Amino acid sequence: MGQRIGNVGLLNLMNATEESLQDIERINNIGMVLYPKEKAHLLPKLNAGNIGHCVELPEGYQVVNSDVHVDQAYLRSLTEGLRLFVNGNLIIEHDVQSEELKESLLELKVNGKIYSPGRLTGSLFHLISHGVMDVESYEGEELRFENGDFELTNAYLHSAETAIRLTVNGKLKLHADLDLDLFQQKIHQIEVNGVVILYALQETAFYKKTGSLTSAKVEVIPEGYLQLTKQVRLNSRSIKRFYGKKLYTKKPVIIEADVTREAFSIAAIHSTSIVVCPEEIEDLVYEACPSLDTEVLSYEDRFLFIEGEERWTNEQLEALQHPTAFIVEGMLTLGSDVSSEVHLSKVKTLDIFGAVVVENAALKGSLQQLIRVNTGVIEDDHKKGIGSSLGNLGELML
Repeated sequence: MGQRIGNVGLLNLMNATEESLQDIERINNIGMVLYPKEKAHLLPKLNAGNIGHCVELPEGYQVVNSDVHVDQAYLRSLTEGLRLFVNGNLIIEHDVQSEELKESLLELKVNGKIYSPGRLTGSLFHLISHGVMDVESYEGEELRFENGDFELTNAYLHSAETAIRLTVNGKLKLHADLDLDLFQQKIHQIEVNGVVILYALQETAFYKKTGSLTSAKVEVIPEGYLQLTKQVRLNSRSIKRFYGKKLYTKKPVIIEADVTREAFSIAAIHSTSIVVCPEEIEDLVYEACPSLDTEVLSYEDRFLFIEGEERWTNEQLEALQHPTAFIVEGMLTLGSDVSSEVHLSKVKTLDIFGAVVVENAALKGSLQQLIRVNTGVIEDDHKKGIGSSLGNLGELML
């Protein structure tokens, strides 16, 4: 079997052949496909879930996967024609003159926004003669582009000599101590393609600086909450640092069995993930979780939290001294030798958020008796008929 790939931002078929496509069994989602006219027949051969759009690229174009800044020096340096497909933003700098655009040897196609001084927007068709142009005009503000996880801090704002027009591709977080007066002064406009995380007190100031949020999801941390960015595991000692605190998290919170009712001192937990706790304090945890999105999973004596990939045999299960709650966030494989009798006697409950793979198909029936929560998948032996797999790729050239 071939390779399975999660998501691909840009699939480049400019040099593809039928043989190179044979190695790919399936691609879940593709943002854009680039292809030359003579290879259009390859498109139906792609086994893909969703394709954003396909772009036929004429001969002679080079592909640039980044933002491109065009200034006066760049245009004057060209001695022969240059054809570029820009998979990113195009920024026309202030020193460029209209006549230079008209006489330029540069020809562009742009998959992204075009930022241009207002006086030059009418001359852009000399560079971009085909396709749709998404043009944003700017004047005195400074353009800044940030990719990935970016935190907006007071130091970043102080570094700007003029007002900033900020574009974030990825995740934007506003620092908890962000000076909102400084934010108002230094930010001209914000655009986010991805996720915004901010505190409730920052909402109004943020929305005043955004033109549109159609390409962004906003997460608001409630007032008075402490954000946790990683999974936490709390015992009778470590839980003391959260005495009287309100916690906001998207990661699992795991509470060990030695945390008693008297030791549980967390005021509130706002979570879109799970909270694992001993049965003794289950009612207290429910009271501390105001959101219905929080899944509370209790265990009687012992639990196992599986994050990565683990394979368990019958012998390993038999070695468990007590019936154990299994919580699967990653992938749990139950070996072909695992019997229903041992499985039922050693697994107290089974919560599936990831995947459980059974090498013995007869085990599927007994699994159903143990499942408490199942938002994941149960599969037969994953070794049968499945090739190698990849996660997400920014660009794939075949």
